[in-house]
Amino acid sequence: MILVTGAGGFVGRHVVKALLDRGCKIRCLVRSTDAAVNLLPDPVDIVVGNVNDKKSLIEACQNVSAVIHLIAVIREIGEDTFELINVEGTRNLVEAAENSGVSQFLHLSALGACDNPVYKYAYSKWQGEEFVKNSKLNWVILRPSVIYGEGFGFMDRMLQSVNMTPPWVPVPGRGKTLFQPISVHDLVNCIIKALINDVYWKKVYEIGGPEHLNYRQILDILLEHLELKRIKVYIPTIILQIVVPIIQCFLKDPPVTPVELKQMKLSNVTDPDAVEKYFGFQPVQLREGIKYLPKTKPTNR
Repeated sequence: MILVTGAGGFVGRHVVKALLDRGCKIRCLVRSTDAAVNLLPDPVDIVVGNVNDKKSLIEACQNVSAVIHLIAVIREIGEDTFELINVEGTRNLVEAAENSGVSQFLHLSALGACDNPVYKYAYSKWQGEEFVKNSKLNWVILRPSVIYGEGFGFMDRMLQSVNMTPPWVPVPGRGKTLFQPISVHDLVNCIIKALINDVYWKKVYEIGGPEHLNYRQILDILLEHLELKRIKVYIPTIILQIVVPIIQCFLKDPPVTPVELKQMKLSNVTDPDAVEKYFGFQPVQLREGIKYLPKTKPTNR
């Protein structure tokens, strides 16, 4: 039995499908039965709870051989803070796994995770990693760059900017921040390989797609695919630092938050051959990987 946390999320749904396709028995930790019914296929075992409900974690870890820990918050919403979910939640799950006799623990972190509290999200991911690395479990940590694919990933967030104020599209700074977008399907492939082969245990893997692309290049690839034309408006970082917090007050789900804006100062790239080197396959290039996105957009005017 494999426990998947965050099974109803963007990456989680792809992981669950891939595991079921391989004939694995799956248990999913979900916050409500409604979420399970709406987001997950029937053959999975369900435990209702969360990473800060220790009783539910013990129940979820019973008779489980491996845990795939995907739960994390990228944006703080209400009580779902970086500290509570990414740090304390990870610690709680590690403890439950250890006490329940779980053998393997795969933790999905993020490229850029660092021991610097100035970067709140990256720091919380680093803290979570430390609990995993200091455990008695056979752990694996994956640090992917930005992830895209069917669901709501990095490219969907960029689409918000594209569709927000046509024919203009804002570009942070000079658009030179580097990313290494990885398809969710390639990420899931890495997760499965790391789970079934003990050669990956006790190591941290930084991974991404096969290209280093700056924000402007990614935007150009997206616009080309969508067959849209936009006028890029380059907004100085100092202006964004003033404007972004104001936008956040009016939009429930803005294209960027102050935390994410600050995070853009950190490197989000690694070896472009990392996936092929560590996992033995060539990840898809962005131009090919975004073909799932429909070309016609109602805001094209």
